[in-house]
Amino acid sequence: MDVFLQGNLMESSPLTLLLLDDEQDIINALKRLLRKNFTLVTFTEGQVALDYLRKNAVDLIMSDMRMPNMDGAQFLEKSRDLHPHAIRLLLTGYSDMDSTIKAINEGGVYCYIGKPWDNDALKMTLDKAAEHYMLKKEAKELSANLLSANKELERFNKSLEEKVALRTSALEASKQKLHGALITQKSLLQDVLDMMSSTIEYRTGSGAGHIKRIALQCKAIAGHLNFDEVICRHIYLSALLHEIGKVGLSDEILKQSQFDADSVHECFASHPVIGAKIVGRVKRFSVLTENIRYQDENVDGTGVPEHLVADAIPIGARIIRVVKDFDQLISGKDNAHKMSIKDAKSWLTSRTNTWYDEKIVMAFFSILTNRQTVIEEMEYSVGLEGLKVGDTLIEDLVLNGNIMMKEGQQINDVILIKLGDYEHDHNVKLTLFVR
Repeated sequence: MDVFLQGNLMESSPLTLLLLDDEQDIINALKRLLRKNFTLVTFTEGQVALDYLRKNAVDLIMSDMRMPNMDGAQFLEKSRDLHPHAIRLLLTGYSDMDSTIKAINEGGVYCYIGKPWDNDALKMTLDKAAEHYMLKKEAKELSANLLSANKELERFNKSLEEKVALRTSALEASKQKLHGALITQKSLLQDVLDMMSSTIEYRTGSGAGHIKRIALQCKAIAGHLNFDEVICRHIYLSALLHEIGKVGLSDEILKQSQFDADSVHECFASHPVIGAKIVGRVKRFSVLTENIRYQDENVDGTGVPEHLVADAIPIGARIIRVVKDFDQLISGKDNAHKMSIKDAKSWLTSRTNTWYDEKIVMAFFSILTNRQTVIEEMEYSVGLEGLKVGDTLIEDLVLNGNIMMKEGQQINDVILIKLGDYEHDHNVKLTLFVR
C-alpha cells in the first residue's frame, strides 16, 4: 500500500481517492497525474485494498477491470458493501464490455473510463465525480441543520412533544416522497429544497404546495421581465425558502399571529432576517440571502428591516413581496377576510410605488390574465372569470367546509355553469388554483 497526502491542512482537506491496479506502472502514472488534487491511497492487490476499506473511510474508488485473483467488477461489488456512499469508477478496455456492464449493475459504478485514457478527460471525470460526492454530502449537512433547528424549537414549550412526534412523522413522509422523486428528478439539490418546503409548510400550518406555487409565480415574473436564466433560478430558490425563518418562531407566536392587510405583524417582522441567517450558513445558497432578508421592504422606504428604497431593494425581494402578499390576500390560512382575485388586484394596485414596484405588479397581473409563460408546471390563481375549459385543479375546492371539487379534476362546461350558479346563489367570488 502507498499513501500520498497532499493539500494545505489549514484549508479544507482534499477528498480521499483509492486506486487499485495490478500494474505498478499504471499506479505510478495515476499518482503523478492526480496527487495534487486528491489524497491518494494505492494498491496492487484487491484483497489488500478490501482489508484497508474495512478499517478506513474513502470518498472515491477507482479500480482496473482486468486483474488476477479478483477482477474490478468483484472488487467494486464488495467495496460497495463496505462503503455504499463512496463514488466508484472503473478503468477498462473496450474488450471488457460484458464485465464492465456487470460492474455497473452490481458494483454501483458511477462511470467507466476507457484505457488508454486521456489525462485531461480523466481529471475532468474525477472532478465531476468529486462534485457529485460533495453534493450528496452537502445535502446530508442541510438535513442535519434542519433537524438542529427543530430541536431548538422544543425549548419554547415542553408540551410540544406530541407536535414533535407529528412533525417527525411528516418529515418521514417527506423523506419517502423524496426517495421516490430521486428516480425522476435530475437535481439532488432540488429534491432537498422540496423537502425543506414541505417542512416549512408543516411547521407554519399552511396548505401543501403553496410555497411551490409562490416560487413558480416569482420565477415567471422574472422571466417576463427578461432576466437571464441564472437570476430567474436564484429568485425561484429564494421564493422556495422565503418562509424558512418561521421555523425559528415559537408555537405561541404562530398561533397568535393574524394577517393584517395594512401592516406587518410585529412577531413576524424578524422571520426574514432569521431565514437569511439560516440559508447563509450553506455556502452554495449565499446568493439567496438578500432576496430573503429584504422581502418585507417597501419601495418608499417604510418597510423592514433596513428601510431600503426602490432599486436598493434586491429585485428578487421585490418580486417575492408582491406574490406572497397576493397569495396571502386570497388564501392565507391566518387571513380571516380573504379577498377575491379582483379585489386583491385592486388592493395591490392601490399600493404600487409605495409598497410595491409597479412594473412587477403589472407583470404579475399580465401572467395571471394571459397565462403566457415558458414554465410548463406553472400554477395560476384565478377567479371564475379566468377559469377555462381544460384547466386542472391543483388544490381541492372547499366550500362551506365541504370538498366541492377534488385536486386533479379537469374543468368542463358543466362545471363552469355550476360554479357560476354557486357564485350567484351565495353572492361570493370563488378563488381556484389551476395548472
